[in-house]
Amino acid sequence: MRPFRAEAHGYVAELEPSERIVLAQLAGDVAQMLQEGVPGRAPGPAAPVPDDVWSPPGWTGPLPGGHGSDATPPPDPAVRRLLPDASDDADVATEFRRFTQDDLAARKVGRLVLLARMLVDSEPSEAAPFAVTREDAEDVAGALTDVRLVLAERLGLRTDEQVEGLYDELDREGEDGPVDEVGGAPRRFLVSVFLLTGLLQESLVDGMLADLRAGRGRPS
Repeated sequence: MRPFRAEAHGYVAELEPSERIVLAQLAGDVAQMLQEGVPGRAPGPAAPVPDDVWSPPGWTGPLPGGHGSDATPPPDPAVRRLLPDASDDADVATEFRRFTQDDLAARKVGRLVLLARMLVDSEPSEAAPFAVTREDAEDVAGALTDVRLVLAERLGLRTDEQVEGLYDELDREGEDGPVDEVGGAPRRFLVSVFLLTGLLQESLVDGMLADLRAGRGRPS
């Protein structure tokens, strides 16, 4: 993997085929978690997906529109990290969740699916550039952040010190460690993916900030 760098047409990283598949799978898994993890949603039909458009595994279509949430916080702590309380005041948090939770979840699902489809768009057989336009960069960065938040919850990460300690954890020899609840994957594998998404997200955001300072921000 090579992190993102800014180029004339946007931002370009380099990913191995296996890295693309893993990241696409995780983005699809997180999108599915959001679809299923918002309490009290009124059921609605899934939007049709053309036969020639790749969809993440388990994908059943975007969240239906409207404000169907009952303002109950999601029971899964990973989904709660994606849809946190907006205030320490319980009443304010409840009202905010009632009127914004569905829309926020739908926006996150949309950008996760965008990322997943971009990752497998050309299905390269060897390491190849992964290009993100300036128009899509904000959504891709947000999707990478959401994948990292879910992995952080599953790995029990709460502090910067714990994140820094992951490098030492990978350096230690031994077995893969306990099996985690995300797809039954070993902890060592999830740690590697967490660090990979961090490098991608940080380098993409750094490129966006550098462009902004140079007056090359997202086109209007």
